[in-house]
This record gives sequence, C-alpha cells and structure tokens, in this order.
Amino acid sequence: MTITTAILIGLLTGTIGTSAVTTWIHSKNNKQSEIIETQNQTLLQLSSLQSQLQLGDQEIRKELTSTDLLAVSCSESWMKDHTDMLCREMFCRLQTREGDGASQTECEEINNIANTFFIIEQCAENKMEIEKCLKVLDARK
Repeated sequence: MTITTAILIGLLTGTIGTSAVTTWIHSKNNKQSEIIETQNQTLLQLSSLQSQLQLGDQEIRKELTSTDLLAVSCSESWMKDHTDMLCREMFCRLQTREGDGASQTECEEINNIANTFFIIEQCAENKMEIEKCLKVLDARK
C-alpha cells in the first residue's frame, strides 16, 4: 500500500464519517423542532379551549343571576297570597356568588324563618299547642 492510497482512504473515511455524523445531528434537530412545534400547537388549542370555557361560565353566571327568575315569586299577587319569604330567599340566592354578595348562611336563615312561620301556621290550623307542636316539628325543619 502506498502513501497516496493511505491518504485517499483516510480522506474518504473522514469525509463519509463527518457526513454521517452531520446528517444524524441534523435529523435529530428536525425531530426536536417537530416536537416543539406540536407542543406549541397543543398549548394554543388548550388556551383557546380554556377561553371558551370561561366565556361559557360567564354566560351561565349571567343567566343564574337574572332577575327574570323573580318575576312570579316577587309579584304583588304572589306575595299577597303567600308572603314575601320566597321572594326574599330567591333574591338572596341570586346574590350569592363567590366572594361577593350574600352568603349561603344568610339565605338559609331566611329559609329557616319561612319554615318556622309555616310550622306555626300549621300548628294553629291543627289546634295544637304551639310549644308542643314546635317541639315535634322543629327537629324536622
């Protein structure tokens, strides 16, 4: 083997090796770029979905706090026949939101008063002693 042949074999082997390593590194970078691009698209779709959910949640809150729900129970004719307790309780519940507005406890207190009035009425209609009747029914309200 001559020196020229050895140099040619060395150059050829070096060139092929360098080309193979360069191609391998380049393909590895392409795969990482594809993964990063896919992740970016997924994150964009997720943020869009979260935005749509938040808009839907706001719409639901608007509907649940609509005063149209009070039209019947807060009308004069309803309150004349049935008292204003249902109107008060429903209004309280419409005002119950996270952090602001009425608390759930306040609304339950209104409901408890309405129940107590109803119990006293029923006791009077059934001609029972109020104390005895309250003792029996108070545990059930």
